[in-house]
Amino acid sequence: MRRLYGRDKLEVPDVVAAIDVLGQLFNRKKLLLDRSIFETTKKLRDFEERKGMGSKEFFEKFEKGLAGDDQDAMLWSAEYEALGFLEKERIVVERMLESCR
Repeated sequence: MRRLYGRDKLEVPDVVAAIDVLGQLFNRKKLLLDRSIFETTKKLRDFEERKGMGSKEFFEKFEKGLAGDDQDAMLWSAEYEALGFLEKERIVVERMLESCR
C-alpha cells in the first residue's frame, strides 16, 4: 500500500476482480437504500393521510414555524429530511455503480 496525497492507495493484483467486488458492494448499498426509501415514503404517506396535507407543504410550513412542534411534527420533518438525504445518497451510489460497469 502506498500513500498518495495523505491517503492510502490500495494496489490490487486483479483490477477487474476488484471492480467486480466494488460493483457488488454498490449493488447491496443500492438495495438497502431502496428499502429505506420505501419505508420512509410509507411513513410520510401515513402522516399525509392523517394530517390531510402533503409532506412538501407541511415541511415548508414547519420551516417557517407554522406547523407546530409536537412529536408528530418533529417526526414528520425528520422523515421528510431523511428521504432527501437517502435519495441523494442513492444518486451517488448509482453513479459509482455505473463507474464499475
